[in-house]
Amino acid sequence: MKLPDDAGIGTREDFAIEKFQLAKQFIKDAHALYLAESNNSAVNRAYYASFKVLTALLSLDGKKFKSHGQSIGYFNYEYVHKKEAFPNDYGEKLSDLMLLRHKSDYEEFVNPTDAKTQEAITFAEEFFISVKHYCEDRMGREIDVKLDIENEQDCGR
Repeated sequence: MKLPDDAGIGTREDFAIEKFQLAKQFIKDAHALYLAESNNSAVNRAYYASFKVLTALLSLDGKKFKSHGQSIGYFNYEYVHKKEAFPNDYGEKLSDLMLLRHKSDYEEFVNPTDAKTQEAITFAEEFFISVKHYCEDRMGREIDVKLDIENEQDCGR
């Protein structure tokens, strides 16, 4: 799949903004699923919210990878260690969230605890806000997509 500028269907910035809009919806869904006591699904939505945010960031570089692991690895190398644009633990948190999502989706008798689920949602929100600010600085304009619940530690259950 080609990125927008390469495919002639818009700009990479348009693509990034669309991914932030999806991530916002996924975070909202994660909260609702957590409140409905569906931790597996809440973790799934928190992970995919984070991955959409990551995709938005990478699209500004014109980068698209075949696997989620490659995308996270590039982020960890390029943005965490090389550019030092994000906290050192972000790459590890993304990898851990990817693993938790995989286990909760595919392994039998795996149900994330409330604490792990809240942690996943909180990280998705934190990652959204942090990457959004970085992208706004890079694009030189505001991304008009805001979370309904920003940095709330308790998901409300």
